[in-house]
Amino acid sequence: MNVLGIDWGERRLGFAVSTDGSWAFPLRVVTIRGFAHAVEVIRETATAEGSERIVLGLPIGMDGKDTPQTSRVREVAADLGNALQMPIDLVDERLTSQTAQREQHVSHTRPAADDARAAAAILQTYLEQSRV
Repeated sequence: MNVLGIDWGERRLGFAVSTDGSWAFPLRVVTIRGFAHAVEVIRETATAEGSERIVLGLPIGMDGKDTPQTSRVREVAADLGNALQMPIDLVDERLTSQTAQREQHVSHTRPAADDARAAAAILQTYLEQSRV
């Protein structure tokens, strides 16, 4: 199963991919100019990667409660599903940004790449939960 993972941001999207349904790999980060541009970039990336579904990170507060951004990402997921006619799954993204930042300190890459690593952490979480 080929799955595209996305760390959604209002200005940047982090992408990751899994081609075997077992391991997620950071792909790239794209700066977006609004929702329509995001849909275009996601459609192009999903097509290029042969993705069958999309996983979005859901920003839940550390206390387990929804935040204002949680509602926004749920709306984005519904709108993306309609626009792309693809299944969109949501995964709790708590701690994925911190994981990506720790990896950045080890790899000495630029901070923007954290978004792709966060997408990989989100996607890896999804893949592991799907195996249960």
